[in-house]
Amino acid sequence: MIAVVVIVLGFFFALTAEAVPCGPFYALLHPDFVALLLLYWVISSASELSFTVVWLIGLLQDMVLGDVLGAQAIAGVVMIYLLYTGIARVRSLASWEQLFFIFVLLLAHRLLVWSWQAWAGTITWHFSLLLGPLIGALLWPLFALTLDYLRHALRLNHT
Repeated sequence: MIAVVVIVLGFFFALTAEAVPCGPFYALLHPDFVALLLLYWVISSASELSFTVVWLIGLLQDMVLGDVLGAQAIAGVVMIYLLYTGIARVRSLASWEQLFFIFVLLLAHRLLVWSWQAWAGTITWHFSLLLGPLIGALLWPLFALTLDYLRHALRLNHT
């Protein structure tokens, strides 16, 4: 029960970090915290995360951000599917070695969201769209280490 509460609170804080208006510079540089949290729970958990749950989290993120409905949901499901195809390989690496895989997954997520938004006519291409996935990948070791510490401190063993 405590594991569910911790996961829900984590996603609440991730959605809050996504929605806080901090100006255009932050909008260019911030990683997708919800995507990072999804990646963390899939990699660290012994059980699989349901695609339905990922889809619902993505739809909630779309509503919170005011995005085109379905952009984050589709991107999240594809990102997690790509992770599941190589999950054994990714889990066997140290967190700093996972940087490349995390970058590719976050980049795929960002490009899918962008293409969905571009199709709807709400965004245009700019190379700064690549900065968020890069910063998210660089933050991955610290992010994973912090969440590992919290998970072990709360005795949440592979939920």
